[in-house]
Amino acid sequence: MARMTAARALVESLRAQGVDTIFGIISSHTMEIFDALYDHQDAIRFISARHEHAAAMMADGYARVTGKPGICLTSTGPGAANSTGGLGEAYAASSPVLTITSSAEEKLYERGLGTMHETKNQLDMLATVTQSSVHISRPEEAPGQVQEAFAQFQGWRQRPIALEIPSDVQSQEAEMVISGPVRQGAPAADPASVETAAEILLAGRRVGVMAGTGVHRAGAGRELVRLAERLGAPVFTTANSKGAIAEDHPLSLGMYGGEYNFPPGGLEDPRQTFANSLDVLLVAGSSLSYFRAKSQGLRQPPQLIHLDIDAATMDKWYKTTVRLVGDARTVLEQLNCALEGKAGSDKNVNGIKESYAAEVQAVRESIREYKRQTLPNETMIMEAIREATDRDAVFVGDVGVCNHRGANYCLEVYEERSYLIPAWGGLGFGLPAAAGAKAGVPERQVICITGDGGFQFNIQELGTCVQYGLRPVVLVFNDDAWGLLRYYQKNRGNGRYIASDLRNPDFTRLAEAYGACGVQVKSLPEMVQALERALEAETVSVIDVKTPHGFANFE
Repeated sequence: MARMTAARALVESLRAQGVDTIFGIISSHTMEIFDALYDHQDAIRFISARHEHAAAMMADGYARVTGKPGICLTSTGPGAANSTGGLGEAYAASSPVLTITSSAEEKLYERGLGTMHETKNQLDMLATVTQSSVHISRPEEAPGQVQEAFAQFQGWRQRPIALEIPSDVQSQEAEMVISGPVRQGAPAADPASVETAAEILLAGRRVGVMAGTGVHRAGAGRELVRLAERLGAPVFTTANSKGAIAEDHPLSLGMYGGEYNFPPGGLEDPRQTFANSLDVLLVAGSSLSYFRAKSQGLRQPPQLIHLDIDAATMDKWYKTTVRLVGDARTVLEQLNCALEGKAGSDKNVNGIKESYAAEVQAVRESIREYKRQTLPNETMIMEAIREATDRDAVFVGDVGVCNHRGANYCLEVYEERSYLIPAWGGLGFGLPAAAGAKAGVPERQVICITGDGGFQFNIQELGTCVQYGLRPVVLVFNDDAWGLLRYYQKNRGNGRYIASDLRNPDFTRLAEAYGACGVQVKSLPEMVQALERALEAETVSVIDVKTPHGFANFE
């Protein structure tokens, strides 16, 4: 036990949990915390964003790609409020982000006396985008609250947690003990339910798997592939779980679903047809939300096995046959163990598995052909990007037509935690999340795919990238418009365009003003050459891809 300030205990506790990077902005309300960080610069790197919205997204990108909690540090009031857009994205994506903010002095807290940056019910504001929001009123509470946050990240659905510590409490001293790193076992499913699920999987003739974000969060990709190969079961993923199984694996059927009423083209989608032909569907780590399942035409499977760490996700839109409540990796390990040695788990039964395997391969080819027919240029663009990048490259998307009609459908992803897109649907995610990802995995290529509108939400973070040596490549598909909305206006609104045009700056000159590399390209061959050069550049690179006739017509 040692006597220290709450601010120092907070920093010491973060370090004890293995935190090596913090994103945020310094403030007069958090000076004590930054003073404590001064003595730990050898172990904890602080990356100063230009806006708290971006800082939270950086922490989210870092968390998604590393599997470790991302840490965001903001000021009270406006700073905390600015971060909520980024925290909302992390909440929707089940991403472990710990946000630490301040408040008015404890004696003035929530009294409406007009203190600096005073916010009405700040904790309630943060509660809308976090799973837990806690006010620290005494210095000795700080270590325990950090410990509790990391315990929640390990034993429950990973969503943001907020700690609020008044500016005066930060400097107060108390006798405290800094505990070591949390070591909490991941929750397992009920063994009897696992046995029942295994029997259903073995008895099924047309078994498929739907993998969700929980597979990434649990690091369950290997167990997922092991189960799929044992059963000969093809695997769909949601958009945010692309890469849970390599998309060139013979059992991968790619992403299921897109956006509301936003199919790639007018043909029948073979993914939907095949998914609705299954007699057993194992859902692993997905909530089967309206957005990703029901609105996409997924019908009630005859037998539904739903695996998720959060039981509240189950039985909302679909009736569950067997509920497996637990960590995705742990429960998939349980299922694989239960299947071992059982009759039919690794043998061809009356030719069923053999014929089903042939059908799966035929469906894979029909999906490829479907994309070639309905998204020809989009497929060509994404194949070119894929060919120019490493197999383990990390791709970070934004809200835009280049992702909705491009990367989500047409970009193949091969590794876990290698595809990051907004889950809540807010603009501006791409650049800051790519910066956070690059901070987490500096040895890997990180490519941001964004539109000209979304890029400008957090374009100022080019300065952060340059200052801290973060080198993502930013592909800006620039149609001088809110391209996705303009697409809707063209195809649903009979060309009644309003508020969808943008007057943009010269992105190359703006990038250069920040000290970044900037280049403008007007064709696909030029883009590929620029991408290859940018991947070798010594600083962040912005490639302004001019698409005056829209993304779908770029070539």
